[in-house]
Amino acid sequence: MINFEFNLPTKIIFGAGEIKRSGALAARLGKRAIVVIGQGSVKRHGYYDIAINSLRESNVDFLTFEGVEPNPRSTTIDRAGVIAKKEKVDFLIGLGGGSVMDATKAIAVRALADYPVWDFVRGENGGRPRPIIHALPTMMIPTIAATSSETDSGGVITNWERHEKCAIFSPHLSPKITIIDPGLTVTVGKDTTADGAVDIISHVLEGYLSGDPNAPIQDRFSEGIIRTVMEFAPKAIDKPDDLGARSNLSWCASIALSGIVNSGRGGNYPIHLLEHSISAHYDISHGAGLALLIPPMMRFTGKAVPQRLESLGRNLFFRTKINAEGTIILFEKWLESIAKKITFGEIGIDNAKFEAMADDIIRMYGGNEGCIVNPRPIYKKDIIDIFESVA
Repeated sequence: MINFEFNLPTKIIFGAGEIKRSGALAARLGKRAIVVIGQGSVKRHGYYDIAINSLRESNVDFLTFEGVEPNPRSTTIDRAGVIAKKEKVDFLIGLGGGSVMDATKAIAVRALADYPVWDFVRGENGGRPRPIIHALPTMMIPTIAATSSETDSGGVITNWERHEKCAIFSPHLSPKITIIDPGLTVTVGKDTTADGAVDIISHVLEGYLSGDPNAPIQDRFSEGIIRTVMEFAPKAIDKPDDLGARSNLSWCASIALSGIVNSGRGGNYPIHLLEHSISAHYDISHGAGLALLIPPMMRFTGKAVPQRLESLGRNLFFRTKINAEGTIILFEKWLESIAKKITFGEIGIDNAKFEAMADDIIRMYGGNEGCIVNPRPIYKKDIIDIFESVA
């Protein structure tokens, strides 16, 4: 186990119906807020009304910024940040899925800055990012079990004009308060539920394969989350109003990237780095892209650490003897059981941009060595080969 520091500054309120407390909790952060939402689902399902009525009851003044898109655009964030600055709001509330919460964090930075938000991601002309020295406080209310943005200190945003999708990180981005109300997720559709499940799994699988192999408690955390998601995602898909299944998925999502699981193990996120380029070019769901990439990345990395996949297989599938390929095959079967597509062709993407996406990945994340850090380093040719293997 490697040395680490761990801090979870977010106050978490968990349970069905807890959204009704949003006003009283928000009042602890200030008197005036912007409620950030997506493209209308929280209004259609009544969650927005519950939240704003609670704000009114607690005398919290608010504006609403509506229209955050999946893979949130830096231009959208800049527009919202200018409004937040002009209106002199005290804090922000992100009510929605991962894209809304990631955007809310980025808006919190832009509201106190005089620069485009992309300067804090990639820097001017792709140079060194500007340091994040402060941000407005945020409160998160997730409506999908997926990204862990409600408990972590980062977010992912997209520069659509440059087809770049990158993360923004800072301790200043950790939400002050998060309300995890699993009841808000019962209206999530089958495809989105499945995408969220894959996202949760990927968050703990990345470190399992690329981090310190001598971190058994972190591995048990990861295996427990993956097993729980594999058990309850199909239940939530089959019976969307199964609150027990939704609660387990919501808590798995929230702790997966909170720092609890991976502290002391480290590692990198190569599957995410490859997927970011796909959704930056094709605007597909993050979870859909991850479902394509997890099996071939397991095969690629597994050649360097086959014992990790063997351990994963024994503890996930209760097989006393299983090799790396056996683990991957069983995981692929599970993906197919929740109707996830595992080839580019199945989602209508051909190989026309494979080389361009590989170039983008190496340019943004390859560093001086021209490769992605991984137990088995990933070069441009490897990326193209990985893409081609699931074409």
